[in-house]
Amino acid sequence: MKPWWEVLGIPRGSERAAIRRAYAGKLKTTNPEDDPKGFMALREAYEAALRWVEYDYGWDEEGDEVETADVEDAPPDEHPERVPAIVEVPPEPVMTEDEGGDLNFTPLPPEAPVAPPPPDPAALARDADAAELDQLKATLEAGLRGPWFKDRVGLVAAFEALMAAPALMEIDRRDRIEHWLASLIADTIPRSDAILKQAMAAFGWEGEGNHPPAVWQIRTRLDEWRLIAGFQGGGHPLNAGWRALTRGSVPGWRRRIGALRPGVVPQVRELFDLAQYDLPGIAHSFEPRAADWWRVYLERPHFGFSEIVLLMLGALGAVLFALSGATSALRIGGAIAAGAVGIGLALLHWRVVAPMHWRRAHAGEDVVPGFGWRFGLWLLAAAAFIGAPMTPWLAGGAILLAVASAIAILLLDAGERDGGEVPWKRTVGLGILGALGAAGFLAMTAAEQVALLAFVASCGLIGISARTAIGQLIASRPILIATVATVLLLLGAVLRGDWGPAGSSLLPWGVAGGTGLLLMSALRTRDPQGRAGAVADLIGWGLWIILVFAAVLSAPDTKREALAPPIQVVPTSPMSALEAREPGFRLVRTGNPELYAQVKAIRDAIADGTRAHAEGARAIDALVNAAYRARLPRAPASLIAAEMDIRLAQLREWQDKDPRSCSGEDRGRTAAPLSPALQRRHYGHALRVAASMPAPASAAEKGREIPAGDLLRSAANGDAAAARRLEDAMEGSDPTAKCAARIAILEALVARSDADIAETMRPALIARAASKSSTN
Repeated sequence: MKPWWEVLGIPRGSERAAIRRAYAGKLKTTNPEDDPKGFMALREAYEAALRWVEYDYGWDEEGDEVETADVEDAPPDEHPERVPAIVEVPPEPVMTEDEGGDLNFTPLPPEAPVAPPPPDPAALARDADAAELDQLKATLEAGLRGPWFKDRVGLVAAFEALMAAPALMEIDRRDRIEHWLASLIADTIPRSDAILKQAMAAFGWEGEGNHPPAVWQIRTRLDEWRLIAGFQGGGHPLNAGWRALTRGSVPGWRRRIGALRPGVVPQVRELFDLAQYDLPGIAHSFEPRAADWWRVYLERPHFGFSEIVLLMLGALGAVLFALSGATSALRIGGAIAAGAVGIGLALLHWRVVAPMHWRRAHAGEDVVPGFGWRFGLWLLAAAAFIGAPMTPWLAGGAILLAVASAIAILLLDAGERDGGEVPWKRTVGLGILGALGAAGFLAMTAAEQVALLAFVASCGLIGISARTAIGQLIASRPILIATVATVLLLLGAVLRGDWGPAGSSLLPWGVAGGTGLLLMSALRTRDPQGRAGAVADLIGWGLWIILVFAAVLSAPDTKREALAPPIQVVPTSPMSALEAREPGFRLVRTGNPELYAQVKAIRDAIADGTRAHAEGARAIDALVNAAYRARLPRAPASLIAAEMDIRLAQLREWQDKDPRSCSGEDRGRTAAPLSPALQRRHYGHALRVAASMPAPASAAEKGREIPAGDLLRSAANGDAAAARRLEDAMEGSDPTAKCAARIAILEALVARSDADIAETMRPALIARAASKSSTN
């Protein structure tokens, strides 16, 4: 057994205060549950040290402790000394005889009082420890319950002092303190948040075990902490509502404006529901003035985001009619009608629809029966917009069906929380989409323009009122139903868009895209953070991209300018207009002045009416092509490399549409037309080549000519058998195989440096230019 000073780690002659400090320090690292033997040894050393301080006994001259138990249990000596025992006999009273012969007893003097035994120093130490513990408990409780509350630093200090008390080394007392502290922390939430984590770590409350009942309330508070940290993050779906409930010094008018933001009202309502039913502790974080204001605000419906969206839809329709109407009557009448409808619907929703839905929601009513029929009629109208030709009569019937069914859905099926969740980005996206599709919208007939705007308005009505109802309608297989329906709508738009003239493709694409976005919005309401929400986001982004491309490609083709009078086609400065449309002519002006002068002469002739526009355009194209063929063989390496890239793109487009043109066979016949984008790219490249200067001779030294065998091996990735197959395909008669082989070889070529590409292709380009010159 170690001496007490080695156990406590202090000098043997230490005073009582030093002993207590050493004991408290060792107490922090000795847990009776983890190391009971160490705890008992520490306690015995502490009590032995106190006895030493009190009586200074139990030590021999050498400084070693004499263990009395060993002395008492020692065996008797074989030859003990014969020492007479001294027995103290209490004195007896003295008896005397007086003169009369009577016996008298002389009493002894009273004995001295027996002194009480000296107090046990260990018991005194325990009493002092208990008193100290009670004082620390009172201090912590006063800091939490008041009336003299402590700040966070003070609470942490009081808790650490309590946990360092020597009295907590006793297991029973530590158990009692654990139950008392758990109840105190649970009763004083949220003020006890300052010591919640420290208490959980000190008693191991986060793990499984037989904890006091109040611990489960404390663990719930810890979950509330994590949830509150998530609310404060910018990406949480309830972030806007949380900020509205936790900001204090905000005037009422700013709160009312903030309530118009999309999603704020339903988020605040959801946070109130969480605080009332599931997580009551989050209410401690609400700013009292903000919470009171929002409770009053939610007691009845107000003018909100749904009404703003209706006004914006009406204003957007009015602007589009006023700027892009096919006739003057449509521009004036359509603008007035669209604005009036927007204002009327906003007032109707504010004064009639919103109060009705609010009463229904507070009464616990679900979606009104019959929504499937109403939504089905709207889908029939959408199918008519996509598939049927928009004659005035068909357009009028489809418009009436779509708008009537959308208004019926708005009146009967809207949920209280639908309107506030429409994000601003969709409204802004519609405005950008309208700007991109302005040219296509101008080319539409009056019936198509009215039909498209009416459908967009009906889609907006359903979007702000019945996404929850649509989500319930497709609840059996939401992802499958929404995705398949969207794909079918897009297929219909593809078929319908290919048949119509310029501008008319906006109608089927707009109807298909709008309906698909509505389905994806309903799908997102089913599971906003799970798989359904992810699928809806992915398909939604795809739909927006498709709509943007459709809006751009639906613009009228530039070839339609040939049908207009020359004075309208060519402005006052013919070459300025040509350079604005084809910036490559600016390079021709400085790089090939002769070609520029020839083109200018043709443009001037078109402008003064002495030359037809179509014939003049063909003459300009012929001049550009001749200069392009003549200068390409001597062009810089970068332009020759760009030429190979364009040829590769051309072969890829022909691979499916025209394999014979791709394979190089039947050169005399007319090849399949290329896409407008590739045609514009090739024409701009031809202008740059026509304006280029010949590459210097030193540039040819930087590259090397790649042999055909190297290209074949590179195209086959080093596989000799695959290289032989490519060579056989190039010499064979199968146009499909030959086309694939040409693409593979050209891909291997364009992967090289510009200098190598130019040095490899120059001989062929020079020979081709020479053959063209001799033919001409």
